[in-house]
Amino acid sequence: MHFTSSFFAAAALLSAANAVPVAQNWGDWAGQGSDGSASSSTPAPTPAGPPAPLKSGNPFSFPLSNGFPNLSDAALNATEIQAHGTEPNGAAPVGLAADDLTSFRLIAFNELFEVAFFTDLLFNLTENVSGFEIKDKNTRQLVINAITAIQAQEELHADNANAILKANGQEPIQPCQYQFPSATLADALAFAKTFTDVVMGTLQDVQLHLANNNDDGVVPVIGSVIGQEGEQTGFFRYFGGLVPSELPFLTRSTREFAFSVLNQAVVVPGTCPNANLIDLPIFLPLTVNTAPIKAQDQTLSFSVSVDKSSPPSGLSLVYINSQNVPIVETIENVKVSNGVATFDVFFPYNEFLLNGLTIAALTTSAGPFTNAEDVAKVTIAGPGLIEIM
Repeated sequence: MHFTSSFFAAAALLSAANAVPVAQNWGDWAGQGSDGSASSSTPAPTPAGPPAPLKSGNPFSFPLSNGFPNLSDAALNATEIQAHGTEPNGAAPVGLAADDLTSFRLIAFNELFEVAFFTDLLFNLTENVSGFEIKDKNTRQLVINAITAIQAQEELHADNANAILKANGQEPIQPCQYQFPSATLADALAFAKTFTDVVMGTLQDVQLHLANNNDDGVVPVIGSVIGQEGEQTGFFRYFGGLVPSELPFLTRSTREFAFSVLNQAVVVPGTCPNANLIDLPIFLPLTVNTAPIKAQDQTLSFSVSVDKSSPPSGLSLVYINSQNVPIVETIENVKVSNGVATFDVFFPYNEFLLNGLTIAALTTSAGPFTNAEDVAKVTIAGPGLIEIM
């Protein structure tokens, strides 16, 4: 069975469920202070550092008003002040293995998207775009301050990844054009939380590749970025009414899953000048049809594009969650209509406590699998992103 590719909106690629929220939505924060308490006459937090570059667009495209992704020395200094810190000032690592250069190309590719996303989000917040208003002035300024810092930190992540590529005689990754699926602040932060979960899982994979290739000197830098991403997703979770820390051991992802979901969900096809340099596959989109997904055992519905009227055979659905061995489930009730195969798969929440991010993949093998990397090697469609919050 041969499958055909198609572009799926990001909202259809993931499904989420809330468990014991602190606040049901952003409207609940209106009239409250930054910690959720009753609003007082305390002055709102003041902006820190120089103003961030503001830009919006559908699709979103670069450059920014500060010149990013090509920052002058003065613009880099202003960005570092906005980010509350500098890029690493030691010598860039050189002599990296070809496989690790692939990792840094992917990192740059992802960070360019993140800069675009948070720049657009900051514009919507600052300009009070409909759906992004926050009534309480203290809470509003707190969120703007946080996103201002995050936006600059992502600029530095992207700039650093491309600097490492250039130090190794490689062409830097150039930005694409992007479309974002969020029409409200709550949706935007939920989306940010999910893609940040994928990033943190993927950077685990990058660290493993670096260590296996004896490029372990770069591992601490990647670890520092994982920590930064964890801090920001804790902020997203808290202001979404969730406990800040998602799992005791965060879900492992792979470079292949990250590259695929970026291309499936946010990149405008045909707008990436040199993404062809990234030697990673792009899987077919795997849509999670069930929503919302509750914290309980249940049967989920998935769909994938096919090029024949007959249902696919010999395939399995694999779930990846936390640092546990991947879970293989049987595909049932396959139906094909208008080039789309829809099927059901059991979701064993209770046995494995499938909280946080679960990555679903449609594979040509039933395993058994040791880790996420083994799953990616036989994946044809994915990742389907499931969030039990």
